[in-house]
This record gives sequence, structure tokens and C-alpha cells, in this order.
Amino acid sequence: MRAAVFGLTLFLAATAVAADLPPLRAPIDEMVEGIACASDPSQTYTLYLPPGFTNKRRWPVLLIFDPRGRSVVAAEVFREAARDYGWIIVSSNDTRSDGPMEPNIKALNGLWPEVHLRLPADEKRIYAAGFSGGAAVSYHLADQTGEIAGIIASGGQMLEDQLKGTRCPLFSAAGDTDFNYRAMRQVDAFLADQGNPHRLEIFEGSHRWMPAALAREAVEWMELEAMRSGLRERDPEVVEALYSRDVAAADELAGGGRELDAARRYRAVERTFNGLRDTGEVRRRAEMLESSPEVRRQRKDEKRWESFESAFLQRSRNRLALLRFSEIPPPVSRLAQELRIEEMLRRSQRPGIEGLTARRALETPYTVLSFYFPRDFLAEGRWAHLATSLEVALLIREDSPTAWYNLACARARMNHPKAAVEALERALEEGLDRPDLIATDSDLDTLRERKDFKNLVTAHGAE
Repeated sequence: MRAAVFGLTLFLAATAVAADLPPLRAPIDEMVEGIACASDPSQTYTLYLPPGFTNKRRWPVLLIFDPRGRSVVAAEVFREAARDYGWIIVSSNDTRSDGPMEPNIKALNGLWPEVHLRLPADEKRIYAAGFSGGAAVSYHLADQTGEIAGIIASGGQMLEDQLKGTRCPLFSAAGDTDFNYRAMRQVDAFLADQGNPHRLEIFEGSHRWMPAALAREAVEWMELEAMRSGLRERDPEVVEALYSRDVAAADELAGGGRELDAARRYRAVERTFNGLRDTGEVRRRAEMLESSPEVRRQRKDEKRWESFESAFLQRSRNRLALLRFSEIPPPVSRLAQELRIEEMLRRSQRPGIEGLTARRALETPYTVLSFYFPRDFLAEGRWAHLATSLEVALLIREDSPTAWYNLACARARMNHPKAAVEALERALEEGLDRPDLIATDSDLDTLRERKDFKNLVTAHGAE
């Protein structure tokens, strides 16, 4: 065990603390929230024990890392699969993204002894799953310990240095409009070159955890990898059932006019079941599609739009840098024009790969303008920059209650009360999830004596 990398002293101290503790006891087949780590009670997690659980045998364990510490939300994604395949879930409340790594190291140092000393874990079958920055935590854990049997990564970044030390199987997923879609494809290609068992699946959606149905496929893929490597006994019935379902999914793609995606899925099926059963038929189907004019056309079309997306993103980065480092923010209309927002919105309404590419490409400037820049501008008190950033973001996606609320705060700080109340009203109309903040947020103090503000608060019960 390479526990020394993220703190041998702390790990040994944790061992001393936890060695005399009895095994964890919790209700079976239920999510148990707020369990404190024995080595560091400030670190907590949600625990799930599958039906039939007993301390008399060893169980696969899935460590889950959400980028906002939403332990229950993340655990629910995997709950059904964990129930059916007999996995323990340990989902952290304390992992974070978009900040320093220290909180994540602290979370890992709290969870690692829990898994080894307080749960009947099969130490050869400890898995890690992470979304976005949580995927990076999974890579880090696998790289530093050398003891992770497999990683399930959703919407993460390409981190070559950590992935170089990650030799375990990796199931990756991304939404087709996720701003990390390209990064997950890079991860899969990198692992293929490195020789890792790998699988990439794309689902419909933006930057989020993979759907529960796909999480189930990820767990099942890990079960198949465990059979192949001898970590669990082979089960021919399970192999055949999963093979039939996998092939049927590829057949459906082929029959729905997505021949290139079907060819890729057949190849994924071939890799997944190689050594577990005969895969000659799926190999032949893949070869037939790959040599077809339609797949060649679709591949050419895909490369064309990949180039288009790359050029757009490079241009966007350059234009956004001008906003970030300018003394005076540019006019909203000028920045929107330079970012080609109107053109990209038109393209996003078109069918097929063009519309999909445009929708995905817009996710990057939207995320920067609605989240990353506002976080920095707010901390710096650059209210005009904050307002400009949010106004441009809302041209891309006008239904964000958070963006409208933050815009109201910026306008109030800039002493534009009428415009601030209008933005606040729009935030409430779009479904602001914490209207109670209006009563206490100091950013809105300049509005409190206005009649239109008071009427708005009363009308929406935000007092």
C-alpha cells in the first residue's frame, strides 16, 4: 500500500485510533447520512450496505466523490446497481472542485481507514467514482495508492500526469453537451494508448453525473473486468445476459441511422467480452460498418465539426480573457458579437451534429461567464465586470435563476436599483431555489426601502 503519498503519519494515527473500534453497524439497504470518520470526525460520509450484508464476508466497496460534497445525491446514482451486485457505497460529504486540493486530501485520509478498518471490504475490489472535479480525486487516489480496482469517471478533465500512474480499468462517461465532453474523449484515447481496460459512453445531457441506468452499466462493466482478472468467479449467465443487452444497444444505434456510434459500440463490446466469450460476431459487424460509405461520411462530418468547435473555443478563450483582465468591461453587445453568440444560438437550433456541436460549444463560455468569472469578480468587488459577465451569460441561457439573482446583486451594488429589482423579479420567476436569501443578503441592502422591492418580496413570500 502506498499510503505514504498522502500522509503515512496520518494513516498510521488513523490505524491506531480505529483498530480497536467495532465494525460499523447500520441499517441494511438504506442510505445512512452523516457518519463521522473515526480518524477525523470532521470528515463525514453517507453509507449504503446492500441486502444480505454481513461482516462475515468481504464486499466490493465504491468510494464516491462529488465536486460539491453532495453525498446522498451521488450515492443515489449508484444505489440500484450496488443493491443488485452487492456493493458497499461510501460517499463523501467533503470533496470539492474548483479550489485547492487540500480538502480532498483530508477527505481521502479520513475515508481510507474507514474502508480498511471499519468495513468488511474486499481490499482487491475497492473502486472510486467521481464527477467533474471528483473524477480528479478518483485519479489521484488510484495514482497514489495503487490499490483501486477501477474508476468510474463522469464529466471529468484530462489530467495526464495522474492518469499516467493509473493502470486500473476506467469507465468514463460524458453528456453530449458537457463542456468536458472533449476531455472525456481524450481520457479514453489516452487510456487506450496506455493499455488500460477502458470504455467510454456518451449520454444525452450536459455537465452532470451520468444517469443511474448508465451507472449500472459502469458497475456491470467492473463486474466483467473482475471476472476477466480473476477478482471474482466467472458467471456465464451474467456474461451472456450483459452481452446480449450490449449488442442490442449497438444494433439499435445501427438501425437508428447512427452507424458510426454503432461501430464504436460494437468495438467496445468486443473489448469488454474478449476472453469471457466469443466476440467474432460483433467484430464482423464493426468491420462491416467501418468499411461502409455511410460511416466514412459520418466520420468526415464529425471531424469537420470537431474542427469548428475547436476554433470557436479558442476564439472564445481569447475574447473572454479581454473581459477578465480589462480595466473597464466592454459593452455587452460588443462582447456578445465577438463571441458570436447570436450565430451559435441559430446553429444550436439546427438538427443533427451541427446543432449538437453548437449547443455543446456554447456551454464553455456560458459556464465561464455565469460561474467562474462571477466568483472572481464578486471576490474582487468588480461589480461592472460582474454585471457584464452575467448579462452576456444570460444571452446564452436566459432561464438561469442564479444568474439573474447575481445580476440583481451586481446592479444593486452599482446603484442601478430599478434594473436590480427587474433582475430579481426574473430570478424569482425562473424558480430561485433560495428566495429567503433576499431578506438577508447585504448586496441588496440599497433596495430595501424601495416600494417595488418590498412588493416583490411580499408577493413571493421571501420575507
